[in-house]
Amino acid sequence: MTRRIFALGFLWVWVGAGIAVGGGCRRARTPEEAFARLRDAVTAGDPGAFFDSLDQRSRWAWMTVQKSHREAYDMILSNYPEGAERERDLRRFERAATLGNARELFIEEVGRAALTRLPHPMPGAVRFEMAQDGDSASAVLPAAQPLPFRRSPDGKWGYAGLAAESEERQKRALGDVEMVRASAADYERVAARNSR
Repeated sequence: MTRRIFALGFLWVWVGAGIAVGGGCRRARTPEEAFARLRDAVTAGDPGAFFDSLDQRSRWAWMTVQKSHREAYDMILSNYPEGAERERDLRRFERAATLGNARELFIEEVGRAALTRLPHPMPGAVRFEMAQDGDSASAVLPAAQPLPFRRSPDGKWGYAGLAAESEERQKRALGDVEMVRASAADYERVAARNSR
């Protein structure tokens, strides 16, 4: 009996964790499904659902930004000596480092503002133009710029309109963490030399 209760408890924790990590939603299998998810996020003004509607590369770019800021923050705490530079750099990376995940970072940094850049209201149905590669498509809206969608290697579709911005933030975050890593190594060497 105890084993069964333990197994059921483990199953519920596992299912709950899967829902929390996945945002509670299944990914879109077609550009039309991806558009519907985007439209629902825009209509509700929900930046969390907006993040969930992004293409895989954009979501992963935000995950890299959050992870890089957390890594930079930890290195600063561990290796920078007390002083103005340490305090300035801690403030710079603290918010992203202390948020729970990339979705929360996206919501805080760009989610609401990015929602306002999309057409309101979104039409219920749109025409799609598929690219020849079959991995990207554009939703053609009346009186608005086409909205780009992209398919990930696992076949799931998402909104790619923030891809360039997301990937640029990722590139900057990776550069930032490398700069902090080099400074932390310098501070570590100085501390080791001074302790002799």
